Order: sequence, then structure tokens, then C-alpha cells
Amino acid sequence: MTSLPDNILHLPEYHVLATKMEEHDLHYQVEAPEPLACEECGVESEFVRFGKRDVAYRDLPIHGRRVTLWVVRRRYTCRACGRTFRPALPEMVDDHRMTRRLYNHVEKEAFNHPYAYVADTTGLDEKTVREIFKKKAEFLAAWHRFETPRCLGIDELYLNRRYRCILTNLEERTLLDLLPGRQQDAVTRRLMSMTERHQVEIVSMDMWKPYRRAVQAVLPQARIVVDKFHVVRMANEALEKVRKGLRKKLTSNQRRTPEDPAEARSRCLRSRTAHHGDLDRGIPPALGGLRAQGAVLPHLGRHNPA
Repeated sequence: MTSLPDNILHLPEYHVLATKMEEHDLHYQVEAPEPLACEECGVESEFVRFGKRDVAYRDLPIHGRRVTLWVVRRRYTCRACGRTFRPALPEMVDDHRMTRRLYNHVEKEAFNHPYAYVADTTGLDEKTVREIFKKKAEFLAAWHRFETPRCLGIDELYLNRRYRCILTNLEERTLLDLLPGRQQDAVTRRLMSMTERHQVEIVSMDMWKPYRRAVQAVLPQARIVVDKFHVVRMANEALEKVRKGLRKKLTSNQRRTPEDPAEARSRCLRSRTAHHGDLDRGIPPALGGLRAQGAVLPHLGRHNPA
């Protein structure tokens, strides 16, 4: 190894003995500071060295290379009490064999990058990164309290091959929670855990019945509203069904006519470039026309009672 100045690592307590550079890694041999007193009895300057060994500790990457500190850890025997001790290392997290600054770095990076990426860039095991993240997340969860929203949004997200219920504050546009599933009992338990849940006035959701039952049981005072996305989607589906029914009654010549009104309406409805504002304004009269023709639309155009 090559000798380097002590300040290259910005760890003033340690003395750099040597270094070795590899393609993706940097290795530093460093010596830990001498203790001031016996850690067993507290007597100063009455101890002697009693063996040593190099212990690997991970540190922050330097210039894209993973860093390993080979700390020369010594044991000491106290002549006053006769006990043997190994002093604690400053700026180190012994449980994970890394520096304190690397531990703090992993805490932040694990919230923004996959565990495997953080492990690869730091030289740590993926399990270690996961444990550090879990501890930090549990600490934050213990101190953080979500404010109960006036307008609660309930929807689902398809993640890792399963549907998961997601709760949001619609007015603040913030995420409240992401549940492992979307079963009624899981949603009910989460709603029961909300503080001051009587403050919830409006709950926007789709037409998934377990959501409605959970809200009716836990938030009886809240008004249940089907969100706009599902209203527009069902209106489009109903309009398309009526259009296809009318088209079946047309003759072959009428179907091939370029000016076919039914086909023109279909293209307008299916077009991704259609103005949603115009479509929204056209929904109420369209629903009235569909009901006049006998169409059954139980979820559209009315408030869902709590």
C-alpha cells in the first residue's frame, strides 16, 4: 500500500497508514486513536496493548469507487483492574461495520433509489440497506401524524401483481397511505385508525363495493361520491353501447356512407384529442337521452348516499 496524508479521509481521529486502489474499490488501512482511560474501571494511563487485528469498515464512496477502511483495532489490558477491553471506535457504527456518515448517507439514498443500487454503489449487502431503511421509516412513522382530511380519496393501485388500496387527501393533493391490499377488512381497520375521523365530510371513490361498505361502517357522516373518471368512463361505455345498437339497425349502404352520423359520433368519442371540457358538458343531456330510451344507469347522475 501507498502512504497518504491523514486528512484525505476527513476523519481526524484516525491515522492513515496505507492505501490500495482497485478498479472499483479503494482500501485504506487506518489506525484507531489510543484510549484515554480504561473502559472498565476508568483509571487513566494504566493499560498496555494486548493484541490487534484489522477490521473492515465501509465508508462513503470516493470518485465512484467503493471505500473500505481496514481499522487496526487493538486490545488493551488494564494493570489497575486486570481486565482486557477493546475501546469503542469514534465515528463508527459497529452494528453494521460502517462509518456514521455512510450510515446517514444510506438512510437518505434508500428513500430515493432501489436497495440493490444503494448496496452496489456503497459495497454493502442489500439486506443491510433494507434494515437501515426500515429503522428510519419506523422512526419517522412513530413521530409523524397525518392530518385527517375533509375530502378523502380512496382508489387502488396495481403494484407487484396485486391491487393495493391508496388513500389520499384530495384538497392538499397528498398521499395518506398505501395498503397491502384492497379487502374490506383492511380498509376498515385503516379508516378506524384515523384520528378525528368525524372530520371527513366527503369520500371520493370508484364503485368497488368493499370501499363503500367500509366507509359506511366507519364514516357514516361522510357523503360518498363516485369520482369523475369513473363517471365519464361509464358514460362513454353507455353511449358506445347505444351507438352500436343503433348501427346494427342501419343497412349496409347506410353503414358505408362517409357522413354516417353514428360513425362520426363514435370517432369523436373515441378520439384522444377530443376536448374533455366539451365532453363533460355533454354528459348530462346525453344521460337524459339514454334514460329516455330505457337505459339503466344506476351509478350515474346522482349522489351515492352514505
